[in-house]
Amino acid sequence: MSQRGEQAPAGSGRPVVRMRDVAAAAGVSVKTVSNVVNGTGQVRDATGRRVRAAVEELGYRPNPLARGLNALATDTITLAVPGLGYGYCAPLVAEVFDLAEARGISVVVEPTGGERERELGVLRDRSGLCDGVLLMPAAVTAADLAALPSGTPAVLLGAHLESSPLDTVAFQDRAAAEAAVRFLLECGARRVVLLGEFGQSAAGAAAQRSAGHRRALEAAGHRQDPALVLRTPASSREAGHEAVRRLLAEGTGFDAVLALEDPLAHGALRALRSAGRDVPGQVQVVAFGNDEDAEYAVPSLTAVRADLRTMARHALDLLAARVRDGAGGRRQVDIPFTIIQRESTISHG
Repeated sequence: MSQRGEQAPAGSGRPVVRMRDVAAAAGVSVKTVSNVVNGTGQVRDATGRRVRAAVEELGYRPNPLARGLNALATDTITLAVPGLGYGYCAPLVAEVFDLAEARGISVVVEPTGGERERELGVLRDRSGLCDGVLLMPAAVTAADLAALPSGTPAVLLGAHLESSPLDTVAFQDRAAAEAAVRFLLECGARRVVLLGEFGQSAAGAAAQRSAGHRRALEAAGHRQDPALVLRTPASSREAGHEAVRRLLAEGTGFDAVLALEDPLAHGALRALRSAGRDVPGQVQVVAFGNDEDAEYAVPSLTAVRADLRTMARHALDLLAARVRDGAGGRRQVDIPFTIIQRESTISHG
């Protein structure tokens, strides 16, 4: 049972008490509660007594994200993503929400559309509105980030930006793509299509996956045929269907597809089925992401899966450390991946 003055632990069934709840009960601003709790700023004695009474009554405990800070602000972080339909954004958002709630942290989702200025705007303009930012970059570059003035603590999610000044929790895009292509080659494939939307950033996920695709082919004595690198206008089922339909209509030979996002793979499956191509007998398909439909597609999709819960946990830990410690050396955590074999590839070893 929670003692008075502490947050109820995760799973206890008791509601999480946040700083804004104390502020509402005491009739003051969140900043005033922060000043009282952390012993900063100037607060009238009567106001301080009212805030401390509300803290005692509600059983408030300072936000674990920023425990030990001299100036706790909002109990809130911003999670900036290109959009919930982009890659593994939706399941990652769910993991961040779940783990943040257990820590007493509110999460505000900020869609950026994968646009450079909107991504930079989140990092520039959230100061004072939240304690920190988790950003899944699609267009910003390391140079963009280096030029930003220091402000709201931030951690990058997903993409490798090698010389970025920000802490990063990265999916191993290049290594994962290399492993996926190697897996397809071991399953007997020789001409592997790379299907995806390539963003503006040369260090983005698509570019890293393209490099892994090329490296695996070259290591096996093949080359990356430009005719088999299919650029799509979006990471959607429609875009995947149309790109593969066109390739089939042109008569270009291929025996495998590596789709950079799940929706593209679903579209590719439909195009192949409509053309009478047997999957996996004639064309094998691997997707990045492992969405909820992958297991139930016909045939079910072999997929590269990132450990999103581990990604969310490390991101929150790094953000907490950055909020608490301020400046310091850049930190990076690489998230493990697995290839889940299903019916869209030929079983082997």
